[in-house]
Amino acid sequence: MGLTGAGKSTFINKYCRKDVMTVNHGLESCTRKMDFTVIVLPEDHPALPGRRLVLVDTPGFDDTDKSEHETLRRICTWLAHTYDAGTKVTGLVYLHSVGQSRMTRSARLSYDLFHAICGENAFRKVVMATTQWDTTLLNPAAGEIREKDLKTKWWKEPLAQGALYKRIQEPEEDIKSAIEHLLKGHAVATRVQKELVDEDKRVVETEAGKKLVATLQSWVIDSEIQELSPEKEEELKGSGFSADGHFWDGVKAIFRRNKNRKSSNFVLSKNVD
Repeated sequence: MGLTGAGKSTFINKYCRKDVMTVNHGLESCTRKMDFTVIVLPEDHPALPGRRLVLVDTPGFDDTDKSEHETLRRICTWLAHTYDAGTKVTGLVYLHSVGQSRMTRSARLSYDLFHAICGENAFRKVVMATTQWDTTLLNPAAGEIREKDLKTKWWKEPLAQGALYKRIQEPEEDIKSAIEHLLKGHAVATRVQKELVDEDKRVVETEAGKKLVATLQSWVIDSEIQELSPEKEEELKGSGFSADGHFWDGVKAIFRRNKNRKSSNFVLSKNVD
Protein backbone atom coordinates (compact mmCIF):
# COMPACT_ATOMS: atom_id res chain seq x y z
CA MET A 1 0.00 0.00 0.00
CA GLY A 2 0.97 3.63 -0.38
CA LEU A 3 0.31 6.72 -2.46
CA THR A 4 0.14 6.68 -6.25
CA GLY A 5 3.70 6.77 -7.55
CA ALA A 6 5.33 5.46 -4.37
CA GLY A 7 6.56 2.39 -6.25
CA LYS A 8 4.08 -0.36 -5.31
CA SER A 9 3.95 -1.96 -8.76
CA THR A 10 7.70 -1.57 -9.17
CA PHE A 11 8.24 -3.24 -5.78
CA ILE A 12 6.37 -6.35 -6.95
CA ASN A 13 8.11 -6.40 -10.34
CA LYS A 14 11.53 -6.19 -8.72
CA TYR A 15 10.74 -9.07 -6.37
CA CYS A 16 9.45 -11.23 -9.21
CA ARG A 17 12.33 -10.10 -11.47
CA LYS A 18 9.94 -9.53 -14.35
CA ASP A 19 7.18 -7.11 -15.27
CA VAL A 20 4.03 -8.64 -13.82
CA MET A 21 2.46 -5.29 -12.88
CA THR A 22 2.01 -2.28 -15.13
CA VAL A 23 4.10 0.71 -14.12
CA ASN A 24 2.95 4.16 -15.23
CA HIS A 25 5.51 6.96 -15.42
CA GLY A 26 2.88 9.58 -16.24
CA LEU A 27 0.72 11.75 -13.98
CA GLU A 28 -2.32 9.47 -13.82
CA SER A 29 -2.83 6.50 -11.52
CA CYS A 30 -2.04 3.14 -13.05
CA THR A 31 -3.36 0.65 -10.48
CA ARG A 32 -7.10 1.36 -10.35
CA LYS A 33 -8.27 -1.87 -8.73
CA MET A 34 -6.83 -4.60 -6.57
CA ASP A 35 -4.40 -6.53 -8.74
CA PHE A 36 -2.18 -9.45 -7.83
CA THR A 37 0.31 -11.98 -9.04
CA VAL A 38 0.96 -15.49 -7.72
CA ILE A 39 4.37 -17.11 -7.53
CA VAL A 40 5.49 -20.42 -6.02
CA LEU A 41 8.32 -20.28 -3.52
CA PRO A 42 11.24 -22.67 -4.18
CA GLU A 43 11.25 -26.09 -2.55
CA ASP A 44 14.35 -25.14 -0.56
CA HIS A 45 12.80 -21.97 0.87
CA PRO A 46 13.72 -21.84 4.60
CA ALA A 47 10.27 -20.76 5.84
CA LEU A 48 7.61 -21.83 3.33
CA PRO A 49 9.00 -24.35 0.82
CA GLY A 50 6.81 -24.82 -2.22
CA ARG A 51 4.05 -22.52 -0.94
CA ARG A 52 2.11 -20.03 -3.05
CA LEU A 53 2.91 -16.37 -2.47
CA VAL A 54 0.25 -13.88 -3.54
CA LEU A 55 1.54 -10.32 -4.00
CA VAL A 56 -1.29 -7.77 -4.05
CA ASP A 57 -1.02 -4.30 -5.59
CA THR A 58 -3.50 -1.73 -4.26
CA PRO A 59 -4.70 1.59 -5.69
CA GLY A 60 -3.57 4.71 -3.84
CA PHE A 61 -5.92 6.89 -1.84
CA ASP A 62 -4.92 9.76 -4.14
CA ASP A 63 -6.10 7.89 -7.25
CA THR A 64 -6.82 10.22 -10.15
CA ASP A 65 -10.06 8.45 -11.14
CA LYS A 66 -11.48 6.88 -7.98
CA SER A 67 -12.67 8.60 -4.82
CA GLU A 68 -11.09 7.79 -1.48
CA HIS A 69 -14.35 6.09 -0.48
CA GLU A 70 -14.25 3.78 -3.49
CA THR A 71 -10.59 2.93 -2.93
CA LEU A 72 -11.26 2.01 0.69
CA ARG A 73 -14.24 -0.10 -0.36
CA ARG A 74 -12.12 -2.05 -2.81
CA ILE A 75 -9.37 -2.74 -0.31
CA CYS A 76 -11.90 -3.73 2.37
CA THR A 77 -13.74 -6.03 -0.04
CA TRP A 78 -10.53 -7.82 -0.93
CA LEU A 79 -9.43 -8.26 2.68
CA ALA A 80 -12.88 -9.39 3.84
CA HIS A 81 -13.19 -11.83 0.94
CA THR A 82 -9.87 -13.52 1.69
CA TYR A 83 -10.39 -13.59 5.46
CA ASP A 84 -13.90 -15.00 5.14
CA ALA A 85 -12.41 -17.79 3.02
CA GLY A 86 -9.95 -18.65 5.79
CA THR A 87 -6.90 -16.79 4.47
CA LYS A 88 -5.03 -14.40 6.76
CA VAL A 89 -2.38 -11.86 5.81
CA THR A 90 1.25 -12.94 5.74
CA GLY A 91 2.40 -9.34 5.77
CA LEU A 92 1.76 -5.77 4.68
CA VAL A 93 4.19 -3.34 3.09
CA TYR A 94 3.64 0.41 3.23
CA LEU A 95 5.68 2.46 0.75
CA HIS A 96 6.49 6.17 0.91
CA SER A 97 8.65 8.09 -1.55
CA VAL A 98 11.54 9.84 0.19
CA GLY A 99 11.46 12.25 -2.74
CA GLN A 100 8.38 13.89 -1.20
CA SER A 101 9.54 17.13 0.35
CA ARG A 102 6.67 17.30 2.85
CA MET A 103 3.92 15.21 4.40
CA THR A 104 0.95 16.19 2.25
CA ARG A 105 -2.70 15.83 3.21
CA SER A 106 -3.03 12.82 0.90
CA ALA A 107 0.10 11.20 2.35
CA ARG A 108 -1.15 11.67 5.90
CA LEU A 109 -4.59 10.27 5.02
CA SER A 110 -3.02 7.30 3.24
CA TYR A 111 -0.92 6.44 6.28
CA ASP A 112 -3.79 7.00 8.73
CA LEU A 113 -6.03 4.63 6.77
CA PHE A 114 -3.26 2.04 6.54
CA HIS A 115 -2.86 2.32 10.32
CA ALA A 116 -6.60 1.83 10.82
CA ILE A 117 -6.79 -1.09 8.38
CA CYS A 118 -3.93 -2.93 10.07
CA GLY A 119 -4.62 -2.35 13.75
CA GLU A 120 -1.96 -2.53 16.43
CA ASN A 121 -1.94 -6.33 16.62
CA ALA A 122 -0.85 -6.64 12.99
CA PHE A 123 2.11 -4.25 13.12
CA ARG A 124 4.55 -7.08 13.80
CA LYS A 125 3.77 -8.27 10.26
CA VAL A 126 4.30 -4.87 8.65
CA VAL A 127 7.23 -3.34 6.76
CA MET A 128 7.34 0.46 6.54
CA ALA A 129 9.60 1.31 3.61
CA THR A 130 10.98 4.38 1.89
CA THR A 131 11.52 4.33 -1.87
CA GLN A 132 12.97 6.45 -4.69
CA TRP A 133 16.22 7.30 -2.95
CA ASP A 134 17.72 8.10 -6.35
CA THR A 135 15.71 11.35 -6.28
CA THR A 136 17.86 12.60 -3.39
CA LEU A 137 21.27 11.92 -4.95
CA LEU A 138 21.93 15.63 -5.40
CA ASN A 139 20.94 16.32 -1.79
CA PRO A 140 21.45 13.18 0.34
CA ALA A 141 20.97 15.12 3.59
CA ALA A 142 17.38 15.96 2.61
CA GLY A 143 16.53 12.29 2.22
CA GLU A 144 18.05 11.44 5.58
CA ILE A 145 16.13 14.25 7.30
CA ARG A 146 12.84 13.05 5.80
CA GLU A 147 13.66 9.49 6.78
CA LYS A 148 14.33 10.56 10.37
CA ASP A 149 11.01 12.46 10.49
CA LEU A 150 9.14 9.38 9.29
CA LYS A 151 10.81 7.05 11.78
CA THR A 152 10.62 9.33 14.82
CA LYS A 153 7.32 11.12 14.19
CA TRP A 154 4.92 9.83 11.55
CA TRP A 155 5.74 6.11 11.79
CA LYS A 156 6.79 6.06 15.43
CA GLU A 157 3.84 3.98 16.67
CA PRO A 158 3.99 1.02 14.25
CA LEU A 159 7.78 0.83 14.52
CA ALA A 160 7.52 0.80 18.33
CA GLN A 161 5.00 -2.06 18.10
CA GLY A 162 7.06 -4.38 15.94
CA ALA A 163 6.94 -3.08 12.38
CA LEU A 164 10.21 -3.23 10.44
CA TYR A 165 11.64 -0.13 8.78
CA LYS A 166 13.34 -0.71 5.44
CA ARG A 167 15.14 1.68 3.12
CA ILE A 168 14.63 0.45 -0.47
CA GLN A 169 17.91 1.67 -1.93
CA GLU A 170 19.26 -1.46 -3.61
CA PRO A 171 15.90 -2.62 -4.99
CA GLU A 172 16.37 -6.34 -5.65
CA GLU A 173 18.31 -6.97 -2.43
CA ASP A 174 16.24 -4.72 -0.14
CA ILE A 175 12.86 -5.83 -1.49
CA LYS A 176 13.76 -9.50 -1.17
CA SER A 177 14.91 -8.87 2.41
CA ALA A 178 11.60 -7.14 3.24
CA ILE A 179 9.51 -10.00 1.83
CA GLU A 180 11.61 -12.66 3.53
CA HIS A 181 11.11 -10.88 6.84
CA LEU A 182 7.33 -11.07 6.40
CA LEU A 183 7.38 -14.75 5.47
CA LYS A 184 8.69 -15.65 8.92
CA GLY A 185 6.19 -16.48 11.65
CA HIS A 186 2.42 -16.84 11.55
CA ALA A 187 -0.03 -14.92 9.39
CA VAL A 188 -2.35 -12.40 11.07
CA ALA A 189 -5.84 -11.00 10.73
CA THR A 190 -5.96 -7.24 10.30
CA ARG A 191 -8.33 -5.08 12.32
CA VAL A 192 -10.54 -4.27 9.33
CA GLN A 193 -10.90 -7.98 8.48
CA LYS A 194 -12.15 -8.73 11.99
CA GLU A 195 -14.46 -5.72 11.92
CA LEU A 196 -16.05 -6.62 8.60
CA VAL A 197 -16.33 -10.40 8.94
CA ASP A 198 -16.28 -11.28 12.66
CA GLU A 199 -18.20 -8.22 13.85
CA ASP A 200 -20.44 -7.80 10.77
CA LYS A 201 -19.66 -4.10 10.52
CA ARG A 202 -20.23 -2.03 7.41
CA VAL A 203 -17.25 -0.24 5.88
CA VAL A 204 -18.38 3.10 7.29
CA GLU A 205 -18.50 1.58 10.79
CA THR A 206 -14.90 0.38 10.76
CA GLU A 207 -12.09 2.46 12.23
CA ALA A 208 -10.79 3.09 8.71
CA GLY A 209 -14.22 4.16 7.48
CA LYS A 210 -14.77 6.54 10.39
CA LYS A 211 -11.28 7.99 9.93
CA LEU A 212 -11.88 8.60 6.25
CA VAL A 213 -15.23 10.32 6.81
CA ALA A 214 -13.83 12.56 9.57
CA THR A 215 -10.77 13.51 7.54
CA LEU A 216 -12.65 14.40 4.37
CA GLN A 217 -15.18 16.43 6.33
CA SER A 218 -12.32 18.36 7.93
CA TRP A 219 -10.91 19.11 4.48
CA VAL A 220 -14.19 20.68 3.42
CA ILE A 221 -14.54 22.98 6.43
CA ASP A 222 -10.85 23.85 6.89
CA SER A 223 -10.45 27.43 5.64
CA GLU A 224 -6.67 27.01 5.46
CA ILE A 225 -6.92 24.38 2.73
CA GLN A 226 -6.64 26.29 -0.53
CA GLU A 227 -5.75 23.47 -2.94
CA LEU A 228 -9.18 21.82 -3.25
CA SER A 229 -10.66 22.27 -6.70
CA PRO A 230 -14.38 23.11 -6.94
CA GLU A 231 -14.96 19.65 -8.42
CA LYS A 232 -13.15 17.96 -5.52
CA GLU A 233 -15.03 20.01 -2.95
CA GLU A 234 -18.37 18.98 -4.48
CA GLU A 235 -17.23 15.35 -4.46
CA LEU A 236 -16.34 15.52 -0.78
CA LYS A 237 -19.61 17.20 0.13
CA GLY A 238 -21.80 14.88 -1.87
CA SER A 239 -20.03 11.55 -1.78
CA GLY A 240 -19.40 9.17 1.03
CA PHE A 241 -20.85 5.94 2.28
CA SER A 242 -24.50 6.82 1.67
CA ALA A 243 -24.91 3.63 -0.35
CA ASP A 244 -22.75 1.64 2.02
CA GLY A 245 -25.60 -0.43 3.43
CA HIS A 246 -26.73 -1.61 0.00
CA PHE A 247 -23.13 -2.20 -1.05
CA TRP A 248 -22.26 -4.25 2.00
CA ASP A 249 -25.48 -6.29 2.00
CA GLY A 250 -24.65 -7.36 -1.53
CA VAL A 251 -21.10 -8.48 -0.92
CA LYS A 252 -21.83 -9.99 2.50
CA ALA A 253 -23.97 -12.68 0.86
CA ILE A 254 -20.97 -13.68 -1.21
CA PHE A 255 -18.70 -13.81 1.84
CA ARG A 256 -21.12 -15.88 3.91
CA ARG A 257 -22.09 -18.30 1.15
CA ASN A 258 -19.04 -20.46 1.66
CA LYS A 259 -18.21 -19.64 5.28
CA ASN A 260 -17.07 -23.18 6.06
CA ARG A 261 -14.93 -23.45 2.98
CA LYS A 262 -11.32 -24.49 3.60
CA SER A 263 -8.67 -21.99 2.58
CA SER A 264 -7.04 -24.56 0.31
CA ASN A 265 -10.11 -24.42 -1.92
CA PHE A 266 -10.13 -20.66 -2.20
CA VAL A 267 -9.31 -19.42 -5.69
CA LEU A 268 -8.31 -15.79 -6.11
CA SER A 269 -9.98 -13.91 -8.91
CA LYS A 270 -8.79 -10.76 -10.58
CA ASN A 271 -12.42 -9.72 -10.86
CA VAL A 272 -12.50 -8.91 -7.15
CA ASP A 273 -12.45 -5.13 -6.85
